[in-house]
Amino acid sequence: MALFSIRTLIRAFLLLLAVHVATHTVHAQNDDSAEADAATAAEPKENSEAGEAGTAVEEPPKPEVVIPPPFTLRPYEVLVHVSWPVDAHYPQERRHELSDSVSRDLTSRFRQMWNMECREALTAERQTASALQQANAEEWTAKYIEQGYDKVLHVVVEQNGVVQKVTAVEWCLSSQTLSPLVQLESRDSRELAKLVADAASRAFRPIGEIEVSEGEKLEFRIRAGEFPPEDPALAPFQVGQYLIPYVRYFGKKREIQSVRTIPWTYLKVVERDRSRVRVETKSAFGQPVPKAGRRMEVMVMLLRPSWDASEVLLYPRGSRRTPLVGYHCDVVDRLPTKEDPVPERDVYYSTREGTIRIPVPEKGDPLRYLMVHSGQSVLAQLPILPGTAPWLEVEVPDDRARLTVEGEVSLLQGELIDIIATREVVFARTRAAAKKEDWTSYDKFNRQIDELPKLEEFKGRIETLQLKAVYQAQQAKDRVAEIRIKRLCGKVLESAETHLDPGRIAEFRGEMRGVRPE
Repeated sequence: MALFSIRTLIRAFLLLLAVHVATHTVHAQNDDSAEADAATAAEPKENSEAGEAGTAVEEPPKPEVVIPPPFTLRPYEVLVHVSWPVDAHYPQERRHELSDSVSRDLTSRFRQMWNMECREALTAERQTASALQQANAEEWTAKYIEQGYDKVLHVVVEQNGVVQKVTAVEWCLSSQTLSPLVQLESRDSRELAKLVADAASRAFRPIGEIEVSEGEKLEFRIRAGEFPPEDPALAPFQVGQYLIPYVRYFGKKREIQSVRTIPWTYLKVVERDRSRVRVETKSAFGQPVPKAGRRMEVMVMLLRPSWDASEVLLYPRGSRRTPLVGYHCDVVDRLPTKEDPVPERDVYYSTREGTIRIPVPEKGDPLRYLMVHSGQSVLAQLPILPGTAPWLEVEVPDDRARLTVEGEVSLLQGELIDIIATREVVFARTRAAAKKEDWTSYDKFNRQIDELPKLEEFKGRIETLQLKAVYQAQQAKDRVAEIRIKRLCGKVLESAETHLDPGRIAEFRGEMRGVRPE
């Protein structure tokens, strides 16, 4: 019994030990499986995070957003090319020294207004004075538009004996135009670097952007206007100076599609406050400066006289090859009014080539008004700044139809006067014949009265003349000429209706009735 109990206990102990070992093994397997599952579950997440991290690294970096400075704090990116003479008097070392002197001079003048690069023109970049005179704005635009410069100034130095001649021109990215040629000369070689800097400064044309355009009120901001130059004389847009407006049109990607200058329009600076300027408009049109839009900018550029006179070609609209010869032109400093007819005038007559030469005024405001006359009418009345361009063209309305009418109307007026005078003379002679009882002469004079042109006949001639001339003006799409033709014909028709009234003859017949015995 005791043995059985001991054996039973040993068996139970071994059974419990086996169960314990088995249970421990199962738990260990479950733990390993859980860890494996946890590892498996975590692996995709880690792999995903690693994949996302890898993708982030592989993606190209986002472009840095560069916010340009405000217009008034945006300096000009300027390239100054200098073509020095290549001869024994200008060795390479001296050319480098002169270029450095020019760079220092311009930097001291314009300071922060310019981000400047001044360098000697290489062989392929060299220019001559004659080449600058014949320079083409479109070619320069194609050459420099992608190079990142706002202004490109090219200065040519030529040695002629002891005289140094300096020629400069500026290309502008904003307007895509070339400046008028600037030409200076000196006999002092020590001042050559300063002379080059002077030429570049005079060729430089500052720009501005119109912000306020409400009727005659115009205000604009100056590019880099908050960086005034050291010399106040070099400050852009001073009171009294004149500017030209131009319009820039953009595409969807803000690329410049076209640039258009507003013709016969100038802006005069009347007030300047640091980088803001107020101007008044001088134009041949009512409100020539448009408001800026989403794809349109209205800009202004400084205008400087560069010649001592301007040659002006006159021709009718659409007929440049038939210039106006012998036309009377007046040049005045202000437009005439009823209160002020402006008696002080410079009178010109166009040459056989249809041109007149207008010199730059010696003093006072440089703006002038050109008035082109045709007979009794003024064909054109335009503001002009002599000396800002060597050659100007003025296209005026084709006035040939109106001139024809004016000549015919003059003839009709002369005939009308003759008819009235003849009628009154015949009336007087008829009365005298009746008083003398000279009935033969009386009948003769009455027949002459009946033969005088009647109002209806005269009106028919006027209406035929007007109809033909108005049709010519309409074909030429000249509304002004049409109005003038109708006005001329209307005046002579009014005179005819007044003086050829049939009632005047009827009144005379009534007066003579009963004078002759039956």
